[in-house]
Amino acid sequence: MKRSLFISIKKLLAIMILVVMVAIPVTSQAAFSFWPFGNRDNVNTAVDNKYSDINDYKSFLNDSKSYLQGIDENMSIEDMKINIIDKITELQENYSDSSAIPYISNKILNETISSDETDSSSFLDSIKSVIQSALGDTSIALNSLEPNVVVDDMVATTAGKLSGEAYAVNLSGNIYYANPDANGNPTSNKWVVLVHGFMMNGQAMADAVGSMYIDQGFNILAPDLRGFGNSGGNKGKGGMGYLDSLDVWDWLTYLNEHYTCDEVIVHGVSLGGATTLFLSGIEVDGKTLKDQNVIGLVDDCGYTSMTGIVTDLLNNLGSNELVAKILGIFDVTDLSQVISRDTIKDMLINQVDVGLTEENFDEHENALASLEKCQLPILIIHGTSDTTVPFENSTRVYETAMNNPNIPYVQRFEAEGEQHAFIILGAKENVYEGHVDNFIAQAEKIANGEHVDKVSDYQEEEAGKTSLIGGLIKALKLIKNMFSF
Repeated sequence: MKRSLFISIKKLLAIMILVVMVAIPVTSQAAFSFWPFGNRDNVNTAVDNKYSDINDYKSFLNDSKSYLQGIDENMSIEDMKINIIDKITELQENYSDSSAIPYISNKILNETISSDETDSSSFLDSIKSVIQSALGDTSIALNSLEPNVVVDDMVATTAGKLSGEAYAVNLSGNIYYANPDANGNPTSNKWVVLVHGFMMNGQAMADAVGSMYIDQGFNILAPDLRGFGNSGGNKGKGGMGYLDSLDVWDWLTYLNEHYTCDEVIVHGVSLGGATTLFLSGIEVDGKTLKDQNVIGLVDDCGYTSMTGIVTDLLNNLGSNELVAKILGIFDVTDLSQVISRDTIKDMLINQVDVGLTEENFDEHENALASLEKCQLPILIIHGTSDTTVPFENSTRVYETAMNNPNIPYVQRFEAEGEQHAFIILGAKENVYEGHVDNFIAQAEKIANGEHVDKVSDYQEEEAGKTSLIGGLIKALKLIKNMFSF
């Protein structure tokens, strides 16, 4: 009996690690990109180093189409879904620098998981139609910002100093100028650092929200977080926010050393949002974000603690039949009851490797502890129907910001009915941009010494677009694979 219990716990622990690695800061274009636990090669197949190349885009879609044509229609719908998830994720890996391919691959994944078709043939036809439609409209593969500068020689010095030399990885990022002069040099002293989500890269983040900042005259720095894009670190894994915030600090130092930065905004989505929260009250060698000329922070659907998001994910795995079997083994009502915070903590430190130790984990794993030290305006964005990072996370951020007397301005965008990282797929773009534009205006007033009311009275626009996502992908594959140990 004890051996059976041990095996069951082992399976659950493995599932939790997979959830941490794959599902937390979701979003390669606002949906899950399934990737099995462990390192993966970062293969760059773009021979000319250009992102979202149309030939790669077509190649990815044609390979996907060929796979679907050869799939066995006699397998169960569930097995068919898992096989498609496997193949689409495998194909996506061959285009790790692309910003367009993550978008379309996740449209395919969303359609795969959310489909309620019971007939295999009809189900396959629905997936094929998504691919065929994408092949008929390749404009997405051309709408990519071109970087003016590619920085590939940054070193994560702060992480190396605070967490150990092993964390001093090489970092890469793209810089885009709003209005370059005839010699290709920037004419604006305004900057935004765009911090991407899990399984994304800096280019994808720049393509998703960069234009609204370019329109406001902001140059863009879009780094590849450690483990993603062309940055070093464990491929396919993120730092879960803490290490990433130290890296963003280094990027801010880089900007201030190489450019004139009159004002800087830091804007993160998902993992990037959590990173922004971890960064919010940072102090390095006696310097704060104000010393880096940061005037405002944007947190879009960031989670507030490492252990908290793991618990949330375990609680929200859904009513899958396999989940019910797991719960029955332990006679509990949700998966988080099976595993303690101390166990989660130990796994985050020793297996996920978040750059913290037993001694300092409790001090740094909660991003709200950093926010309590923040002195900057903040814009908080979150979809009310987010099933990946629950909306309650944004409420905790809002309450912490309001209770911090040193934060001069708090603006909140509660996106009614929207899912996780909804902006990445273009939902409510005009509303989102309106919030960002208003926030920039208020942050600039504060930076110039003007007084503004702490609670925003901004009245948002009516949405011009509807969400493209009906719901986020559940951990279907992760749960099923638990039984294949």
